[in-house]
Amino acid sequence: MAAVLVAAALLMVFGIPANFLVGALQARVETDTGYRLRIDGEATIGFWPSPTVSLREITLLDGNEVGSQSQFKAESARIALSFADLLRGNVRITQLTISRPTLRVTLVRERVARVAAPAAAGDGRTKDTLAIDRILIEDGAVGFYNGADRLEDSIDRINLDASLASADGRPSVTGSLYLGSQMLHVDLKSQASLQHLEGQTIPVEFTLQAPDLLEQPLSASAELRARNSSLAINALSGRIGQSSFNGWAILDFAASKPLVKGDFDFDHLQILLASNPSESWSDREIKFDGLNFFDADMRVSAAEFELGSFHFAPIAVEATINRGMLQANLVHAGLYRGEADGVISLDASSAIPAHAMHVRLDGVDVLPLLSDVADFESLEGILQANIDVNARGGSQQAVISSLTGAVDVQLSNGAVRGVDLAKLMHDLTTNILNGWQQNASDKTPLSELTARFRLANGIASTDNLQLSGPIVRVTGAGSIDLTAKTLQLKVDPRLVAGPQGSSEATGLGVPVLIQGSWSEPRIYPDVAGILNDPNGAYNQLKAAGKGLFGDTAHTGNNNTFDSLIGGLGNIFNPPAGNRKGSSGSDQ
Repeated sequence: MAAVLVAAALLMVFGIPANFLVGALQARVETDTGYRLRIDGEATIGFWPSPTVSLREITLLDGNEVGSQSQFKAESARIALSFADLLRGNVRITQLTISRPTLRVTLVRERVARVAAPAAAGDGRTKDTLAIDRILIEDGAVGFYNGADRLEDSIDRINLDASLASADGRPSVTGSLYLGSQMLHVDLKSQASLQHLEGQTIPVEFTLQAPDLLEQPLSASAELRARNSSLAINALSGRIGQSSFNGWAILDFAASKPLVKGDFDFDHLQILLASNPSESWSDREIKFDGLNFFDADMRVSAAEFELGSFHFAPIAVEATINRGMLQANLVHAGLYRGEADGVISLDASSAIPAHAMHVRLDGVDVLPLLSDVADFESLEGILQANIDVNARGGSQQAVISSLTGAVDVQLSNGAVRGVDLAKLMHDLTTNILNGWQQNASDKTPLSELTARFRLANGIASTDNLQLSGPIVRVTGAGSIDLTAKTLQLKVDPRLVAGPQGSSEATGLGVPVLIQGSWSEPRIYPDVAGILNDPNGAYNQLKAAGKGLFGDTAHTGNNNTFDSLIGGLGNIFNPPAGNRKGSSGSDQ
């Protein structure tokens, strides 16, 4: 008797073979879903602490044909049933636990209306559905495949605890997942049962944590309403830290791929980016294929918007996604005290994404803009620009290195930081010998700077750089390597000759080179320009000296000025007595 009791207890806890249930379960699944259920592992049923059916190695196939693909796999499933409901002839699942499930989702690029299935003949009664109180997902995954059966993307490490019919009237869903390397965690609570959404308005509260995208958690409330093949999210409002937002959204699943519509307004929205403007462009691949598998028509506005180190205030973007093409329209977006208008587009419909920017900037404070975007702090002033560029690639480095197009720039009421040409002229004899060292506090004021850059393969070239200011006029040419973040410019400064603001300019006689990293460029005279024509350089400097110091013959400063010019003459054109003869090797 003891042995029988022990055996009975073990059977209740560990279960008995339940192969007799498999056939009925397979028939029910195929009738309700059209998928074929295959169970390759063991099936058991236990009775303690509640009736529990355990299944291993589960597969759902998309048809009865031999070559059908698996749409769902799971290592195991445990189905806990209500004993009291079984005694009454009902089936209620108190807990469904699925371990290591993998769901396969086939994505389509074209949005085509679905053909409604014909209604099944019957007696008019509503078909009974299984009630499930709680669902647990352990280490699940979703794989997204295109029409060529290639894995496009995946959601990994899905862990979910969903109480759909809570005893306290507060159903909840808690879960986490990974999109690539980014972790998302969601907590959702409802005031009504989540088992039957159709036709009901269900108020929910939820919290979203995305530490790689949002600096602080997002908490919000909304009203959900499912009807036919759409889900409406109404009365959406919440906070991200101290910033509030509101809006609405509709998800339409009536066609072969979903359509998202929405309108969201934020006080302050900050999206974190891993890139640092002072570092090299990242070659990490960014996947844009997901844009092919849903369409969208959305409007997003914010009083302040930060994308990495880039700032807008305010901004309103009207964005559409159609057949893999994302198009964002900017209308009077506030950008560093100025405005930005134009269109930014991304075409992900082909193997290599294509990018385009057609934007006009007006009245932008250029110093904080270039500092935040490119770690470039050598210019200040008010910027007007027309940007018309295109690129291809799936990473930062690929996009920057393939930039082509044109950029027209006009900068006014500013300065070139790090160098003071007037000061250099005053200290010319010393600086030519010791080099022109940059000083963060030095500036060359400018009234206007204009240039037209032609871009090809990530290199911006110009041959019409022009700068005018109260003291200096500059023309120049050269290139900017956007990929390497370096400058290669050669300019010809000319100082205004008259001390009373005359517009006449005289050449310095020494071309100036601007080279090296754009975060710390080197600015120095082209020594070869001096050596090629020392007499011409001396005469130019003498004329420039008169422009700076006045006509010393009438001011009583003749000795000082003659000493300066004499020193310069000795540098560029040493007196004959100091030269070696023709036989010398150092002439």
